[in-house]
Amino acid sequence: MDQNVIVVGGGPSGLVVASELALAGVEVTVLERRTESVQSRAGTILPRVLELLDTRGLAGTFIDRARAIRSNPLFRTHMWAGMKPVEWRHLESRYGYRLIMPQNITEELLTAHALQAGVTIVRGHTVDTVTQDDDGVEIGMVDTGGARSTATAAYLVGCDGGRSAVRQQMGIDFAGHGPTFTGVVADVAIDNPWPGGRRITDNQHGWLASFPVGAGTTRFNFVHADRMHADPSEPVTAEEVRKCLGEILESDLEFDELKWASRFTDTTAMATQFSSGRVFLVGESTRIHYPASGVGMNFCIQDAFNLGWKLAAVVNGHASPDLLATFEKERRPVAEALLRSVAGQVSIQLDFSPDAVIFKRWFESTLMPLPEVNRRLALELNGLTDPYPSPSGAHPVTGHRLPDLEMQLPDGIVPVGELLRSGHFLALDLTGDDRFRELNYSSAPVDVVSGVPVRLPEALRSASALLIRPDSYVGWVGEGDIDVQALDSQIRQWLCHAA
Repeated sequence: MDQNVIVVGGGPSGLVVASELALAGVEVTVLERRTESVQSRAGTILPRVLELLDTRGLAGTFIDRARAIRSNPLFRTHMWAGMKPVEWRHLESRYGYRLIMPQNITEELLTAHALQAGVTIVRGHTVDTVTQDDDGVEIGMVDTGGARSTATAAYLVGCDGGRSAVRQQMGIDFAGHGPTFTGVVADVAIDNPWPGGRRITDNQHGWLASFPVGAGTTRFNFVHADRMHADPSEPVTAEEVRKCLGEILESDLEFDELKWASRFTDTTAMATQFSSGRVFLVGESTRIHYPASGVGMNFCIQDAFNLGWKLAAVVNGHASPDLLATFEKERRPVAEALLRSVAGQVSIQLDFSPDAVIFKRWFESTLMPLPEVNRRLALELNGLTDPYPSPSGAHPVTGHRLPDLEMQLPDGIVPVGELLRSGHFLALDLTGDDRFRELNYSSAPVDVVSGVPVRLPEALRSASALLIRPDSYVGWVGEGDIDVQALDSQIRQWLCHAA
């Protein structure tokens, strides 16, 4: 085999999958069709992804870079169905905000991280054939000069977007519906004209959201009532943008240059399966949808964190290939819930009839402020409404993301996110008595740490031990006087070849 793993697609999800594999010592190559950076497109990193980035030491890097673009890139609220505010405080996270970050900068930072981890990135190569047998996968590709070549790997991960060649070569169906309306995203040469850096509004003319994406550039996402049935292939003109924005804002908006614009639709589809043999699909190769609330890239990155450590454990011989089946088992329900959420948001947000506008104002002012409603929407936007499957009788926190937790260790107070930087499982003794000192996983990805929680979250008040997965989900919660064998048994349910 040329490689342990080949990743097709060098966007955020492909770069994260590859970095997770390389972190575990797996030889991995990313093949990317593009030779230049992507247009800015996605512009928001949500709290859950910031938590995940923190487990790899990247959250601070992202925040610092965002501050170089604008003085305050942190927003404590978000929107749902175009209405606001959804308050991130309900997530009880140390990252109680979303980060404004253009996708091209996100990719730049993730690329640097991947290269540092040891990932090989090859640009200007388009994959157009994929075959596999019991031993591995062979791909055929063509470079920008038209030269053909082949490569082989033990596993292949398709992160090549909604038109995924990998998915098509595997014969995996993409079931859904075509466009029923069209919206526009446009970057215009104008300093953000509103205090606070963001404007969201709607009326009988349509809906828009805006935020700055750099000095002298403001991004507008909008759906105009009269233009929402434009052909998706029709070029976006400065005149159209100026007219639509003026009507939705109910005031003229003057600008000298339309820097970039594209149409988007509500075309929706999902792959009927997320894998075939040794080939896996991640991110937009598994689904496409209307960019409701701008959360799509965040779900793609979460997919990547989920698959990365599992595939690494199998390649390295620490886990049975059966572990890979949990990727779709865990992530398909999340993706299905995302598409339901998007459909619900669209039905409300883009109805511009007088009665619908009245309903939106009522919902926004009366129901959204209710704490339980607001918390539910915050969880939904982060893909956290339901836990991953867990055994019957498991502690209620099992399968959920790790609650915000700090530990008093001999060297001081440490957030648990910092203890996950290795990409290993974390066996955590919460008593500080070093009860699991005899466990030694010298060659397997398990770290054993003993300490005392600084402030134990209410949900974990009865816990005395935790097993935390590399993607910072809770794999097991021990209560009372847990012995070494009980913890070791839980670890071996995930890593059957731990030693």
